[in-house]
Amino acid sequence: MAKKRVIEFGCGTGIGGLALMLADELSAPSVMCFTDNDPAALRVCERNCSVNNLSEESYAVKEFPWGCDISVLDEPLSNGLFDVALATDVLYDVDLIDPLFTSVGSCIREDGIFILSHIPRACYNDNNPPEAIEDLEKYIIDQAANYGLDLITTISPPREEELQENILKWCARTAFFAGSIIIFRR
Repeated sequence: MAKKRVIEFGCGTGIGGLALMLADELSAPSVMCFTDNDPAALRVCERNCSVNNLSEESYAVKEFPWGCDISVLDEPLSNGLFDVALATDVLYDVDLIDPLFTSVGSCIREDGIFILSHIPRACYNDNNPPEAIEDLEKYIIDQAANYGLDLITTISPPREEELQENILKWCARTAFFAGSIIIFRR
């Protein structure tokens, strides 16, 4: 992420972006834009950025409803596309997939990267396609392609038979049953 422009969708308290900004000065993004559609979450995120002494020039905290394009962000954020988009545990409803991908596609440059940390716990309704219910991760990947986002890789936890006993001494077996990181390129 070194010297990249990064946008986080559904940042909540900002923990994902903060981890990037604080991990190592040499690998930190040049700009981190925290976005969410919840004003209360954004206030907490702003406080967390301040408490962690982030330089005000290095980040922005913005309300950004999914389904919109980058033009809803203020200057200078809207005058250049981002190199990387990040979203962590945000697809808790199948109906959020299309609006998220619409916004991601409008915000990252050609050849940009979208990192989606996904935990399969989505809510379903009668209008959802059966393929979303049958295999949510495959459905997400297929939908991403409709927005010009091509799958690079999927990183998943180990299967049960791959778990090492020494890990299970400090971590519950159920912690490994679901979720993945899906990485796309535009």
